[in-house]
Formats: sequence, C-alpha cells, structure tokens
Amino acid sequence: MCRSLGRLISAAGFQVQTFNKPSELLASEIPASNACMVVDIDLPEMTGIEMCEILKKSGRSLPTILITGRSDAHTRSIAAKSDPIALLFKPFEEESLFAAIDRALALSTPPKV
Repeated sequence: MCRSLGRLISAAGFQVQTFNKPSELLASEIPASNACMVVDIDLPEMTGIEMCEILKKSGRSLPTILITGRSDAHTRSIAAKSDPIALLFKPFEEESLFAAIDRALALSTPPKV
C-alpha cells in the first residue's frame, strides 16, 4: 500500500517520501511547511495515531490524512481524537485522497507576504 500510494501521489506531481516503519519517519527530518502526511492507522511498531502523537509532542507535526481498512466505531473515535484533515477508508477514490492532500497543503503552506 505504501509503495502504491507513493507512486500515485508522485505521478500527480507531488514530491513524495515514504517510510516502511514509524521509527524511520521519526528519525527523519520533517519539513516545517508545504507538506502533509498520509498515514495508515495500522503500522508496524505502533499505530499511525500513536506516531502522530509523538510528532505532535515533539513539535514536528504536519497536517495528516489517516487511512484505514477498519470502519468500526472505535477506529472512528480514536481517529477523530487525532484531528486528521481526513479519514479515508480503504478502498478509497483517488479524488478523495487528492482533495484531502489539497486541504492539508493549504493548511501547511505559510501565507505569502
């Protein structure tokens, strides 16, 4: 899924960086602006929500789009608490993903002076 999404988003003209595990992302440089994250809730090592909380506590959070294959009430509830730009349920339409990316980047881009 990670590789497929990376290719899809890259083909749309966006610069993409993918990570196979949360620890790889947490050890990397996070852009300060003009960026967003597409994060699966179910990840190795920890949940995507836990990873986002660690980033938020470290002051390195970005607008986030959460994706999941589970649409139960518990998943919706914990996802909502992390305040994502969007919560997309697999399988989702490309248009939904790109609309969420556009909203996320609009929030992440500093105003022009």
